[in-house]
Amino acid sequence: MSTTIQRPKPFIAGLVPTLNHRGFMSETLDRFSAEFAAHAGACAAPVLDMGCAYGVATRAALEQGATVHACDMEPGHVEILARETPEDLRPRLSTSVGLLPGVDFPGGAFAAILCSRVLHFLLAAEIRSSLEKMHDWLQPGGRLFLVADTPYSGFWSAGAPAYEQRKAAGEEWPGFIEDIAAYLPDRAAIAGMLPYLNPLDPDILARECARAGFVVEEAAFTGRGADREGRHHAGAIARRPA
Repeated sequence: MSTTIQRPKPFIAGLVPTLNHRGFMSETLDRFSAEFAAHAGACAAPVLDMGCAYGVATRAALEQGATVHACDMEPGHVEILARETPEDLRPRLSTSVGLLPGVDFPGGAFAAILCSRVLHFLLAAEIRSSLEKMHDWLQPGGRLFLVADTPYSGFWSAGAPAYEQRKAAGEEWPGFIEDIAAYLPDRAAIAGMLPYLNPLDPDILARECARAGFVVEEAAFTGRGADREGRHHAGAIARRPA
């Protein structure tokens, strides 16, 4: 007898743990994810939510009228998303399981892509490969919306002074954390997690988008939930040239 996978209870109010121990999903959209949802509703072609988790941004885009393909590395997330999507929105939702940078989609398949809180789990070469792929997946003129954790977020904020020193010295990836256990109070909490993390900032997102061939329209810090002016996340909006 199969067991239905359930969404975990929030870690703290508004933060739902992922099933694969890769952080959490915020139940409130940050500014860049909200802009993706609004933009997606005006797109005639499908849009992609890459790393959708339980689908907070997917749901918002569907409610705006978008046709959305939601993809996540964790099958349970995709299952919960599909089950929780209201019946009237399901005809405009498709899903798949995949992990950057290995996942593939046809070139020019999407009018817009959101990749939220994914890139900081990747190594430098993986980030670059992922951005090159997303550039290819977009239609000419299509927009990419990125959100990543920064060195000022959560436990990693303890390393912010060292990050600032490395950035001032010109290091290419100054936020990289080789051993996340050094920042966690409970080593048991890292079970299933990657040993490293690559927190990013707006300058790095802008640099890497330009390197992949995008025209960068905006790159800035953004907060979490109601804290829109904070520095928990870095966001960017970039366009594939027409």
